[in-house]
Amino acid sequence: MRDKRYQYQLEGTIVFVEAEAKGERQYLVNMQIPGRMARVDIGYLTGAVHAWAAEFFGGRRPAMRAGSAKAACRLLAQWAQREKNIAPYFSSQES
Repeated sequence: MRDKRYQYQLEGTIVFVEAEAKGERQYLVNMQIPGRMARVDIGYLTGAVHAWAAEFFGGRRPAMRAGSAKAACRLLAQWAQREKNIAPYFSSQES
């Protein structure tokens, strides 16, 4: 299995998300904001073809289903941007 890499724009900020293969149909997902935030692990991705589950770190939220790995990684990134340790790195929340 190969790693998956995506780029999103969230709140006007470019975000890179990478899902690193850790087993059969399992990935560790991390996110970074170039020039602002180093890579941070944000969750797990499990699935194949058109059935994916995004699992957030910490168990505070239920796993969410998505129709593609790209959509599942976006769900993780959107969740992570609201976390108190990550939120300050987004342009609309910078001081």
